[in-house]
Amino acid sequence: MIKAVALIFCVALCVSCARAGGPGRAALSAGLAGLGGAAAAEPAPLPDGAPGAYSAAPSLAGTPGASAPVPQAGRTLRVLSFNIREWTRDRDESGEYYWRKRMEAMGRMLEDVDPDVICLQEVLPPAGSYVPDGYHRVGVGVSHPIYVRDGLKASRHSFAIFWEACTVSGIRIVNVHSRWEKEIVERTVRQVNGQLTGRDIACGDWNTGLRSIESAGLRMQSARTLLGAPETDTFANFTKSESHGAIDHFFVNGITPVSYRMLTDGYGVSRISDHWPILLDVELP
Repeated sequence: MIKAVALIFCVALCVSCARAGGPGRAALSAGLAGLGGAAAAEPAPLPDGAPGAYSAAPSLAGTPGASAPVPQAGRTLRVLSFNIREWTRDRDESGEYYWRKRMEAMGRMLEDVDPDVICLQEVLPPAGSYVPDGYHRVGVGVSHPIYVRDGLKASRHSFAIFWEACTVSGIRIVNVHSRWEKEIVERTVRQVNGQLTGRDIACGDWNTGLRSIESAGLRMQSARTLLGAPETDTFANFTKSESHGAIDHFFVNGITPVSYRMLTDGYGVSRISDHWPILLDVELP
């Protein structure tokens, strides 16, 4: 009964967002559809050289200031995780962080880095309509939806208050938006562990550090740790007055991460959100 109500609510939200306009309204209107069929296209490789880009592949000559390359051999899946900041907090059109300007910048960022899977957090309609065309929404979660590139085989699974799960190209993906309280961290970890299939990615805004998550018993490994990347502060606090450390994470289980990057370009604004987007490439099974 609860899932049926959530399904009806999600459809209504999709219609509302489509009417609201924005570059991604066609993809958002696709709503709950999971497309089968064609194999994944290779993610567009980005040049090497940026601070904060970490790759298991050998370094290739490229353009300074961009990300680590995706290895040319084999097939990869590119996943982006991003807390976009609830738009109702930034409604002053003259303000530095006016939400429409930020969402337009998010659209430019997504077109630039070209992920196969987009895991967003703190999404309220019509913010999701700024996801570019060429993606469809998988699942029924409202505030932390998952968007998948058209043509990729995807299916939805479960959702809860702190996460949403789907399968894309044989990999279970769990999009997390949790809290910092110990009991909430432990509950989220238990539920994510219950979603694991043997080939898994869990990503999102966990609102807590790596040690807290590992102490709660997550049966996955940090992609940053595997790639030798530091736990850099992922919270781009608009007040610029405090640091929260790395609270946005990628974890993997049974798959190989090949490249990780935190994106700090504003794409035309000073900051797209009060979190930095993080990007991970993994080998497909």
